[in-house]
Amino acid sequence: MDSAEMPEVSKPAPRASSGGGFMSKPVQFLRDVRLELKKVSWPARNEVVSTTVVVMIAVVFFSAFLWVVDNLLELFFTQLEKWLV
Repeated sequence: MDSAEMPEVSKPAPRASSGGGFMSKPVQFLRDVRLELKKVSWPARNEVVSTTVVVMIAVVFFSAFLWVVDNLLELFFTQLEKWLV
C-alpha cells in the first residue's frame, strides 16, 4: 500500500496552555461571553414593544378560547351524565 492509498490522519486541535491559576478559565469564559454579546443583533425598543403586544393579545385570545371550550365540555358531560343516569 503506497502513501496515496493511506487515509489521511487528522491531527488533534492544539490545546490551550494549562498554565494560569484557578481563575483563568472563568475569566476567559467571561471575556468570550462579552465578545459574543457584542456580536448579537439586539432588537429596537419599538420592535420589542410590538412583539410583546402581539404575545399578550395571543395569550388573552387563547385563554378565552380555552375557557369557552372548557365550559362547553363541562356542560356537555354534565348533560350526558344526567341523560345516562
